[in-house]
Amino acid sequence: MRLQDEQLLLSASDLSAHLGCQHRTQLDRRAATGQLEAPPLDPMLAVLQVRGLAHERAYVEHLEEGRSIRRVDLSDASLDPEGMAATRRAMASGADVITQAPLVEGRFRGVADVLLRIDRPSPALGEWSYVVVDTKLATETRAGTVLQLCLYTRIVGEIQGLLPEEFWVVSPAGLESPERFRTTDYLAFARRIEQQLEEAVDGELPEEALAPEPVNECDICRWWSRCDKRRREADHLSFVAGISRLQRRELERLGIGTLTALAGATFPLDPAPQRGSAESYERVHHQARVQRDSIGKAPVVEFLPEAGKPGEEARRLGLARLPEPSPGDVFLDLEGDPFVESGGREYLFGWVTIGDDGEPVYTARWSLDAAAEKAAFESLIDTLLARWEEHPDFAVYHFGAYEPATLKRLMGRHATREEELDRLLRGERFVDLHAVVRESLRIGVETYGLKQLEAVHGFERDLELREAALHKHRFERALELGIPEEAPEGSAEAVERYNRDDCVSTWRLRDWLEERRTERIEAGAELPRPVLGEGIPSEDQEERAAEIQALMDALLEGVPDEREARSPEEQARWTLAHLLEWHRREGKAGWWEFFRLADLRPSDLRDEKNGLVGLEFVSR
Repeated sequence: MRLQDEQLLLSASDLSAHLGCQHRTQLDRRAATGQLEAPPLDPMLAVLQVRGLAHERAYVEHLEEGRSIRRVDLSDASLDPEGMAATRRAMASGADVITQAPLVEGRFRGVADVLLRIDRPSPALGEWSYVVVDTKLATETRAGTVLQLCLYTRIVGEIQGLLPEEFWVVSPAGLESPERFRTTDYLAFARRIEQQLEEAVDGELPEEALAPEPVNECDICRWWSRCDKRRREADHLSFVAGISRLQRRELERLGIGTLTALAGATFPLDPAPQRGSAESYERVHHQARVQRDSIGKAPVVEFLPEAGKPGEEARRLGLARLPEPSPGDVFLDLEGDPFVESGGREYLFGWVTIGDDGEPVYTARWSLDAAAEKAAFESLIDTLLARWEEHPDFAVYHFGAYEPATLKRLMGRHATREEELDRLLRGERFVDLHAVVRESLRIGVETYGLKQLEAVHGFERDLELREAALHKHRFERALELGIPEEAPEGSAEAVERYNRDDCVSTWRLRDWLEERRTERIEAGAELPRPVLGEGIPSEDQEERAAEIQALMDALLEGVPDEREARSPEEQARWTLAHLLEWHRREGKAGWWEFFRLADLRPSDLRDEKNGLVGLEFVSR
């Protein structure tokens, strides 16, 4: 957004921003008219921009074979008639691929990543026309991207005298198969948002909101710190851990608009909220209360009542999830980057075991390419099985669902250690400490993340979090560009220190939770330990798995790990090897998800898009 001749010129990005947050539109408007100084670009946003440009270059290189490439090389100042004229000339020339094409319509400005020639005649160009192609890092196309591409597609249609039937989005994993969207399905929606944006910037400037409602785009917005400060000054409800936007709206409708007001409210509420269960509002009320009582001191910690009745399976929640501590226990944390190649890369496998002297022993396995990732995954699974053999009562502790989900994904990706991972899962050897905390304790923190919980279990990190995050972003940028060896000096070492801190913090959290379990038992609670299984498959399964593995090994003998190094025959053997038992491996994912959902509380299922809860029989 910029001011020119007393009119605000709008970009395609302004459309996307307005859809995500109308408050941001007014802040950008104030900055464009000189009433506010725009904050500098967040370093993370700069990293994302570099990643995006690298992805665009990769797609253009993919298109280069047998095609003519024409780049409209203009400065930002040329997003006006001369830029549009350059795009018209490029389209008229019949170039197969046009990159960085300025597009102008009225007050709207934008630059299309790629215009791709297709064999569809158009009135203005002749035997060809163009479709708009956008390169995006996200694996899912968001509504803001659709808005931008609708604008570009309409402008291209005006130039060539024919509206393109589709626009395409290319993700890092989809260079060969772009995601296609039918233009007419979205055009009316896009025009409506364009109209709303113009009305917003041309109308009377509203007063800045005292406490703007947080939205999904806050994490990547340059105005985040300003809005966050205003929300804190207003004691905004969004700082209550676990509260939903629906709950905030209902509470504000009832005159409860701050964390302090919610903490001091009398329950049950009268009148009652129109949407949501009474139990959920009482839960966030108590959460607000412990956060209010924790201001300026150590976080308040309260026990939640145990679920279920004696003997019921539901008692295996919260602190009852904790198995007996074992000398063989492993504390696991993985570092991954979803933007590396297609499908992402788990580039660091880290775990901690406890030595005979009671001190943590950290192991790190780096995996900067596909072959190393497979080897690191196999090494981790083999290590866990060896610990199991030596310590039959061992468990693998992690924080959150990421680690087990990632190991399942790696098993499918590399078609290896299937039975071994399945045995660990059947034996219920993975213990999620995040679930233990959320199901057993109420703590006066704004989020129940591992770093925030360190305020209660007392762990002090070796590397300050902001510094660690910066090093992590720098290293991942080099990894995504295929040059990890050129990462800034010290970045890899800092990432490893960060990963070690996460592993050790998980261990310290487990020990702290054991202390809370002892407290609870001394107060009269019954908290039986879970019974860990052996997870041993049937003899038929073991025999079949051995046969399949032997066949895979024979097919893959001498086949390079990297796709680029394989001949057509070697690629065919690799594909055939990975097709063995493919349907069975894919079927496991559904069962794993079923068991995960079955293990959740009804209150957790309410926030799960894959689960149903609260259904009541009405009639036949």
